[in-house]
Amino acid sequence: MLKIEKSIVKFIIILLILSNINVFAQKNPNEFSIYGGGGLSFFVYQKPANNVFSMGYHGDAGIGYTAFVGKQCGFHIGAGFGLFHVKTNVGDLVNFTPDLIDEHNYPFDLYTTLMDYSEIHKTMYLTVPLLFHFQTKDKQSKNWKKGFYATTGVKLLVMFNRMYDSKIATLANAAYYPEFDNWTGTQVFAGLGEFVGKNADGKLGTALIPMFTFETGIKWKMNEKVYLYTGIYYDCGLNDPTKKERKHPDNYTAVEHLANLSLLDFYNKNYLMNVGIKLRVAFHKIPERMPCPYSMPQRIKIKNHK
Repeated sequence: MLKIEKSIVKFIIILLILSNINVFAQKNPNEFSIYGGGGLSFFVYQKPANNVFSMGYHGDAGIGYTAFVGKQCGFHIGAGFGLFHVKTNVGDLVNFTPDLIDEHNYPFDLYTTLMDYSEIHKTMYLTVPLLFHFQTKDKQSKNWKKGFYATTGVKLLVMFNRMYDSKIATLANAAYYPEFDNWTGTQVFAGLGEFVGKNADGKLGTALIPMFTFETGIKWKMNEKVYLYTGIYYDCGLNDPTKKERKHPDNYTAVEHLANLSLLDFYNKNYLMNVGIKLRVAFHKIPERMPCPYSMPQRIKIKNHK
């Protein structure tokens, strides 16, 4: 996964350099823009331990540059800053640990239930979009000139200040002794029974999330040099930045083991998704044209000279 992330970074850097070469500036107007947007964020888990509900919010803002290769197509790059806050309710997690030995040398199987496990992620990030832009021609609609647009591509989220809170309401341990075909769960001194859970918080390391993104909406013409974009967008993460930092539920035999509670591993794959609305103000840079060598004033001078 680290090699893939390094390759993505190199690929984006190369494209950023190439896109700054103003090949088409002499023929097509380019756009400098500022944007802001936000909406809902949630995690989508594949094969979770049980029914998981995840929901939160996000918002970001930044600047961009669109180099047009024609009147309707172009490439967009940019840089922005944002944050998201997502809470996930997991419910109960059950962990099975077989073939343990108690203090009297009797084998037993331990069943641990972590009740009402939940976690909250609070993350700031930098974003670098690399998009293909398409737009229709402007059409008059009452007092407005407008057209439709769509962008799609990849944007890279460089996450920092990745904070999380995790919570377990109740911890319950029960032991099964196969030799006696007997269950026990009341010896609190041995770590069996119910214990009050605990909240914990921590900080994760920097991570990268490449995301597929699609945006569409209306492009309003304010004047010859200023346009307003109003659109909706959808982002889908392509990797799981927390998988390596999660731990499988341990065989907790005493509530003290909750003192260093970490993020628990309760799924196979996890993807971050965003949906929201975006506003973008774009400023056209009209290409400069060389004056005609035989303009009207020059023809007059030539005629007078004769």
